Amino acid sequence: MKALILAAGLGTRFKSDKPKVLHEILGKPMLWYVITNVRNGRIEDIAVVVGHKAEEVMEAFKGENLKFFFQKNPKGGTGDAVLSAKDFFSSYDGYVLIINGDTPLVSGETIRNMQQFIYMVQAYEGVKLSGVVLTTYMADPTGYGRVIKEEGTDRIIRIVEEKDATPEEKAINEVNAGTYIFYAPHLLEALYSIKPSPTTGELYLTDVIEYMTAKGYEVRSFMAKEPTEALGVNTRWELALAENVIKLKIARYWSERGVTIHFPETVWIEPDVSLERDVEIFPNTALKGRTKVKKGSVIGQGSVIKNTTIEENVVVKEYSVIEDSHVKSNAVIGPFARIRNGSEIGEEAEIGNFVEVKKSKIGKETKAKHLAYIGDATLGENVNVGAGAVFANYDGKKKHESHVGSNAFIGSNSLLIAPIKIGNYAFIAGGSVLNKDVPDEALAVSRPELKIIPKRGKKLLSE
Repeated sequence: MKALILAAGLGTRFKSDKPKVLHEILGKPMLWYVITNVRNGRIEDIAVVVGHKAEEVMEAFKGENLKFFFQKNPKGGTGDAVLSAKDFFSSYDGYVLIINGDTPLVSGETIRNMQQFIYMVQAYEGVKLSGVVLTTYMADPTGYGRVIKEEGTDRIIRIVEEKDATPEEKAINEVNAGTYIFYAPHLLEALYSIKPSPTTGELYLTDVIEYMTAKGYEVRSFMAKEPTEALGVNTRWELALAENVIKLKIARYWSERGVTIHFPETVWIEPDVSLERDVEIFPNTALKGRTKVKKGSVIGQGSVIKNTTIEENVVVKEYSVIEDSHVKSNAVIGPFARIRNGSEIGEEAEIGNFVEVKKSKIGKETKAKHLAYIGDATLGENVNVGAGAVFANYDGKKKHESHVGSNAFIGSNSLLIAPIKIGNYAFIAGGSVLNKDVPDEALAVSRPELKIIPKRGKKLLSE
């Protein structure tokens, strides 16, 4: 089977300079969801009809093994859009799925079931269907095309747009979900035969159904699994609604696989995230990119984790930010910590409140619990980094590295000016400024002489 995605629309109601199908849902372009769902529907031969800012859409999906066709007239209608890609299916003796690029909620399961329905009808009834239309029932069908069917059957006679519907037709609450499967030869025949709307000048894809029925071809309805699958995204508000539906579906998916998610309506989990059993996620967290969280780890409230691997039994405390890094098992991060730029946090290490780690490797059981900056550094095992310690890695022109051996002690408010090496079991006294290497087991103290002048303090305060 082939699939044709219609993504040429102007998206005027979005009021945006960006093509509508490139607006993001959970970090992915809306069109990505449609392509992914089609592939999950076991269709690999996919073409996309582009129009408005076609180059941007094609660039965004250049590595997706898609065929692209250009609709010259962006106001030509859905039928014209399909005709723009006629070379994709004109010599094809099979079925073509046609789906809009702004319908990210039509699932791969539904697409598979629509295909299966065609083959079952042929196998059990001996009827070769010319088309199948995805439909659903809505309590308020306002704005949707109504499905007119032969009484008592699932045979569709035609689809009428709301603006053309009679009061009796408007009372019908079975609506067109905008996803179709057509037998390609009959589709092409119908497209060449229907006429543009006298009102808008558009060529409507839905008109092929009435043509097929008149010719004696059979078109049937297939009920969507959920009414939300009919939700098209034509405005920013509808984008928000679709995102919320997808967000909750992802949360439910992981919940059913052993993940505890507190207040899931507040949790942001992107599609490429991977979670293991007994992970616990607290409210207002965001897991982004290709993040992996392994068994037994806890992600505290308000934390943001992006493109990071969290190993087993890690505790990420409240409001921590971790990007492009690797946190090993049993480590404790936060609260209010920031880890970034390819950092590695070792087993049982602790990175505490208001500590920033940038492009650094932190050894096993090393602790930096308060108010420190560690940049471009490698710290061995069981190092203690005191409050206010700073690894000064930038000389104004380029970055330099620091190396700290195992079991070293970095006193509070110390300043280590890179490049520098601190040996194993070295002890850096609090408040020291270091610009020279410190050998193993040495004590380093760098402080100006303290002067105490009797009674001078009171005099200064009273002046």
